[in-house]
Amino acid sequence: MKKLVSILVMCFVMFSLVACGEKAPAVTPPAETSAETPVAPAKKPVIGVAIFDYSNNYVTYIRNSIATLSEGKADIQMVDAQNDQAKQVEQIDTLLSKGVDVLCVNAVDPKAAATIISKAKAADVPIIFFNRSPSEADMNSYDKCWYVGTTPADSGKMQAEMAMEAFKADKAFDKNGDGILQYVILKGTLGHPDAEARTKANQDTFQTAGFKTELLDVQPGDFKTATAKDVTDVWMGKFGDKIEMILTNNDAMLLGAIESAKSEGYFGGGKTMGAIGINALPEILPEIKNGTIIGSILSDAYSEGFNIYTMATNVASGKDVYEGITIKPDSMKAIRVPYIPINKANVNVAEEMYAKALKK
Repeated sequence: MKKLVSILVMCFVMFSLVACGEKAPAVTPPAETSAETPVAPAKKPVIGVAIFDYSNNYVTYIRNSIATLSEGKADIQMVDAQNDQAKQVEQIDTLLSKGVDVLCVNAVDPKAAATIISKAKAADVPIIFFNRSPSEADMNSYDKCWYVGTTPADSGKMQAEMAMEAFKADKAFDKNGDGILQYVILKGTLGHPDAEARTKANQDTFQTAGFKTELLDVQPGDFKTATAKDVTDVWMGKFGDKIEMILTNNDAMLLGAIESAKSEGYFGGGKTMGAIGINALPEILPEIKNGTIIGSILSDAYSEGFNIYTMATNVASGKDVYEGITIKPDSMKAIRVPYIPINKANVNVAEEMYAKALKK
């Protein structure tokens, strides 16, 4: 009897559903995966970038290149140490605590690299130094440590070669007619590897070529325009027209030297003096184009930024660090971007490079 009642109840329910026009829900089979099925985007790599000082002219173009190349592709966490090594170490601690995938470090003091490397190594975070090179021993202390920069001595060599060529080609530079180049050097920060290498290469190149020179003075300008102006002010009073050429370890200092010398009638004021810098910054290019100075040695900021960014994203995504890098690494695991001498005839090369670096 109970069985009969149950059957009747079930029939009634089914009849009611049909009568009301309701349908049982259909079961949709799982969709097949195909090449056209959208794939969730991979997580953007988080790259920590520690800059020694935002006010540095040249490094500004490197960091701008990194920012331009990474737009929409990576999360860049960039910090400014304001030329304070202790502050930079604290910033690196913070970046590591945030869980960055890779560190890119423009060290305030390359001698502090050992401390920075030990922190990255303890956190198992890859690190790419740039622009200011640690020692080879420091670089080899961690297998996940690389460098992107230049060979500083090459720029000093090219600078001296440009000076010799100009002095031979234009007798106006030999103001006292003695056949000897009287010159001064504005050096970067004392003890800085790049400053020491560039300054030594200047003198070694002259000596190797058997070129007659007289080095009137070498003074540190700390890679800064204002400091270089102050040094040149003193030189103007001490040496005056004896200076036939100024060589500077970077263009920021050259700008200061030009400003000082212009007030004494040089560089467009009627008095002759040669000048050659390093970096070929956009600010110095007009002075090259109009013949105010001889030239500068281009440091390719865009290529440095490209190599830094490419290597960082490679290691962050588990790829070979050198994938997509066309420059062969040296024994220090370093990618050395070559310098290019820039004068009035090829200033467009520098202009084109900066057009890429500044592209937004």
